Amino acid sequence: MANISNLGKYERKPLKEYLTPYKISVLVLIDYYLSVRRIKRRMTPTETLDSDIEFFSETEERNFIFTTLKLMHMPDMSLSELNDRISSIGSKNMCNMFNSRLAQVQENELEGLTLFFNSMEATISVSPSPVSQSSTIGLFIRRMNVAFNRLSFSQLCKLYTRFQDYMKISPAEQSKEDTDDMNTSMDLTEGGKEMDVEQPMREGVRFLDVQSDEKNLLLPSAYSRRQAHHFIDQQAALLQHNDSAALPPNELQKIIRQILKTNPGLAEAHFLSYLNNMRVGEFNAAQHHLYHFFDRHLVFLSQSSKEAKDQDDENNKRFRYAALNLARLHYQFGHREEALAAIKEAVRMAQEANDNICLQYALGWMQRLGRNKGNDSSILTERNLTRSAELNLPYIMALSIHSYTQINVSTKPSRLFDFLMKGELLHFQHAMLDIMTMGFAQKAALWSKAGNGELCSLNCQQLLNLESTENGVYHMDEPECIALCNLVHEHASKGLYDAAFEILNFAKQSFPHPSQHARLWQLTEQIVLFEKAMNSGNVSHTTEEYVANMGALDEHEAKIRQIEILKHRGSYEGAVNLLLQLDKEKLMKNKVNHNIFASLFKIFLISGEVDFLMGHSSLAIVHILNALVLATERELTYSIALATMYLAALQFHISMPCHALELISNELHLIYTHGSLFDTARTLLLYARCLVSVAALNKDNQTSAHLSAVELCLTACTMFKTLEANRRLKDVYYFQARLYNDLGYMQERNDSALQFKLLEEQYPSQTGATINYLL
Repeated sequence: MANISNLGKYERKPLKEYLTPYKISVLVLIDYYLSVRRIKRRMTPTETLDSDIEFFSETEERNFIFTTLKLMHMPDMSLSELNDRISSIGSKNMCNMFNSRLAQVQENELEGLTLFFNSMEATISVSPSPVSQSSTIGLFIRRMNVAFNRLSFSQLCKLYTRFQDYMKISPAEQSKEDTDDMNTSMDLTEGGKEMDVEQPMREGVRFLDVQSDEKNLLLPSAYSRRQAHHFIDQQAALLQHNDSAALPPNELQKIIRQILKTNPGLAEAHFLSYLNNMRVGEFNAAQHHLYHFFDRHLVFLSQSSKEAKDQDDENNKRFRYAALNLARLHYQFGHREEALAAIKEAVRMAQEANDNICLQYALGWMQRLGRNKGNDSSILTERNLTRSAELNLPYIMALSIHSYTQINVSTKPSRLFDFLMKGELLHFQHAMLDIMTMGFAQKAALWSKAGNGELCSLNCQQLLNLESTENGVYHMDEPECIALCNLVHEHASKGLYDAAFEILNFAKQSFPHPSQHARLWQLTEQIVLFEKAMNSGNVSHTTEEYVANMGALDEHEAKIRQIEILKHRGSYEGAVNLLLQLDKEKLMKNKVNHNIFASLFKIFLISGEVDFLMGHSSLAIVHILNALVLATERELTYSIALATMYLAALQFHISMPCHALELISNELHLIYTHGSLFDTARTLLLYARCLVSVAALNKDNQTSAHLSAVELCLTACTMFKTLEANRRLKDVYYFQARLYNDLGYMQERNDSALQFKLLEEQYPSQTGATINYLL
């Protein structure tokens, strides 16, 4: 950490308030409101109102009070922005009267400024006063008067000069200044040269002497202690729960520097800078400000604590949680060994101090690190859950329940839902909103795993429509991003691409690129674009770009999609070589991750399909049966049905249509109920082929079988058209033409043949093989 001996002395507390032109403007606005109230009290029912004064309605007065309370705590803003906020109150004449009063104070120069503050002091001193001295507005007026009375004559002249500049500056000039300030880099550079990271802090300490305090009174963008705390609390809450609603990173960093310039001892500003650098991936800057946050707290304690033992205990506690925060920082950037070392240090200090709460947090981080590496961390999770229940730590208990659910996804779904129900009881008892949103996301994932897309979509919609406002901040974090991505997949699987991309655009706006959750919708976008291109049969260089983009987000998913491209082009040897690169044995050992199981299931199915296309039907059966066993072990209902459809397709192609028809009949209801539009359409086409083949073998009811197959083909054709799956449409039209020919429907046969020819000209087959897919 930074050297504490270089941080300077903090015997003298920084000034509570700084007087700025913005605060003078807020005082003028309050003075106008109080004058209206005085006139309204003195008026008799027979008196008429001055044309320049307009009374507030009840709604306008309520809006005015709320707006004034916000303006007193907000950072300084330009006069144009202040006028915009006043206009939102509702009174048309208020802005005009406010600006005229500002002009009166400015015209009378120093005397007008002095008379104005004297009048404000007299306003709260008279009896009866229109505002109580102990009220929020009364305290604000008194603090401003104290700050004004402390000004020397030279400082008063500078204040008036800045007040004149504040009145004259135009919105365009203000915007230009803000833009110039925004160009300041997030890293600690100045003038194109790298600065010493300790230099700003060493220079900042000098602001705490008496002379610097007097200079800070007249800083153009000075932040009082109250303003700084209000701003930091607001932005920290936004960064933790809805970072897209927080200020842009560069603008936020600029304001943090201004706060540290006037309040160099404010440790919370360093923590806000730490969060801001975390969201843009600046490791060095985030670590630097995290160190300074805990250093500042330790310095204050060492100077103000009376009892040495209490001081040591408090400092050791901060060291423990500093180590946990450092572990979180390293975990965020993928530094597993460094994170584990920091957690061990926190555990050692917590054991020395017998701090059970810190130990529980450290245990939670250890099981998370173990889970990400692929180890079975269920034992650590059970210990954490049991101990948290003994210590009555509901938040850690809820986190442990969700972690246990993720680790034990191979358990029966009914048991997992019962376990999540216990977690929901904790959510409602202790109003843990972030854990509640996590619960909805996990239930959606479990329903998706079970193959029930409708209930998955329902839980996602419940999550997004949940009233999740907490302390004025709408919760928009990872669960909401996952829910949006699930809805994108659900709409795309039904062929509703316009709705899917509209939801995707909303996810982009809610989680812009600097957000740590942006990778979720980025991966979803690439998958949807890839599947749409593959369905249309338009496999080009653009499709390979989708796979390349996927590789930066999910390596396994990208390799599987690359195999699909090679299979589509007929490059079966290349597909086999790529399949061999996927270490199946390693995937089998890492069964703690459901995503690994999903990838392994896809690999088995694709391996079976590639082996079949290469003429190795016996090997294909082995791979498909492995996929079926894998799905059965984990009770993945829809995956079982899908693997059965692949097995039925293989049996059909090796001249076993009766067995294939029996398998399809057993699982067809699941495909109809929970399957995607693409899976349903290709299953119907396979079912139609099996019906015709079985009727031909039995030589019974062939006409009825052909008519039933035609109806199935028409349904499959409609579905493929919705999905824009042109290469599959060619197969449907070809099979339809043969059916119509056998039935003697020549006109319908010619129409189907024409549609097939048009699609073949537009989307020619890229391989000479009769079949380039299994199902």
